[in-house]
Amino acid sequence: MAGPGQPEQVDGLLEKIADTALDDDYYVVRGGPGEQSRQFNTVLTAVVLGVFALLVAIAAIQTRTDRPATERERDTLISDINARKEQLARREATAERLRTSVAELNASVAGFDAGFEELRLLASDRGAAGPGVRVTVSSGPDAGRPITDRDLQTLVNGLWYAGAEAIAINGKRIGPQTSIRSAGGVIKVNYEPIGEPFEIEALGDPAALEDRFGQSAVGRAWEQRRKASGVRFDIARSDDLVVESAPKNRLTVKHAKAVKGDE
Repeated sequence: MAGPGQPEQVDGLLEKIADTALDDDYYVVRGGPGEQSRQFNTVLTAVVLGVFALLVAIAAIQTRTDRPATERERDTLISDINARKEQLARREATAERLRTSVAELNASVAGFDAGFEELRLLASDRGAAGPGVRVTVSSGPDAGRPITDRDLQTLVNGLWYAGAEAIAINGKRIGPQTSIRSAGGVIKVNYEPIGEPFEIEALGDPAALEDRFGQSAVGRAWEQRRKASGVRFDIARSDDLVVESAPKNRLTVKHAKAVKGDE
């Protein structure tokens, strides 16, 4: 055994001091600043992922909620598009029919002379239709005398003066060669007998015809006669009057001829 100051004891004591010089906590591995940063990043990543997952879930729920409204809007839009296509097709068909009608009309009026047709109308060689006035006259029960051919002549002339464009008496067209005369106590127009009540249809502006006729001497005379003798005299406006053409054999031109090149 070694005595005091023996080297073996000294060595053992030194080793023990060396082993216990540091606290046990010194040997515990502790994370430094880098380790704390990694832990913070991990937590932040988890939070971001959680928020992103929440947003995705909300978007999915909103998409499912909005899907019926979106489908309805889509169906409505498709329906509107189809309706517009049908409307466009109808309009194109109408336009095609109108183009065809215009072409047919252009073909039918080839060589059409508007001036000549107007003269035919004025000469009562063509039927006429349009607005105007209808005058009805007849002898009243207390009338001093019956309606005569001269009365009808005066009435017709008053309507011409008022601006009438076509006139007929009881359906008989009045033209340049028309006669209104009495034979054997019967009034005849175009050599055909007519009787009371006499209906005179005059085509033209209804308001102008009525006003101008009422202000004329003929109109005033008839109004006075109506009041004095009880003769029936009525004038009424109409929007739809029709008068036939005069008989053809009354319009034959025997001597007059059109001048060539005269316009």
